[in-house]
Amino acid sequence: MQQTREWILEALLALLETTPYDQIKITHITKKAGVARQTYYRNYKSKDDIIVNYLNDIFNERLLIVKKCQGMDQSELFNELLFKHLQKHRKPLLKIIKAGPYDLILQHFEKFIKYLVLLYKKEHTEIDQLNELHYKYSIKYQMAGIYTIIVDWLKNDMPLSFEELITILSEFGKSFIEQGNYVPDILFNCADQFEKL
Repeated sequence: MQQTREWILEALLALLETTPYDQIKITHITKKAGVARQTYYRNYKSKDDIIVNYLNDIFNERLLIVKKCQGMDQSELFNELLFKHLQKHRKPLLKIIKAGPYDLILQHFEKFIKYLVLLYKKEHTEIDQLNELHYKYSIKYQMAGIYTIIVDWLKNDMPLSFEELITILSEFGKSFIEQGNYVPDILFNCADQFEKL
């Protein structure tokens, strides 16, 4: 089953090199992947599901990395997440980002933000609605900035070193660090509570 999903994802990514996302049909994907239509529908309900599943897999891999890296300093954790993990997924992610199913990426971000708010609420059971909203907006603000910077960094062939990128992200995150709601810290501090999306 995993092998079939990989073939289907690879087929979609190959098609994205020559065909706009909205013009790719299930028939194109199954033909390129060398799988029957019935096999396709055993794995996915729609074309969008391929991307959603891939983004979920990446996110769940990242959670495993954070869990594995508990006890390491944040510099080592960022090295694992930003360099090794992003390098592994760089080409497929750029194809997906360039293809333009932006609403799918946005939906995934919304799911991730809800996940972080849930983690925060588990740690802060006394949180009221105003503080929860403040926290949620803080996370959205950070995620939008981090996403924009990382996409630009990936598109431009990672022109900054790991240390330079971390310095910039940490500099931008100073006020969030002081408020106690800096996204990397939340991930790092709540690793033992992670569950798959």
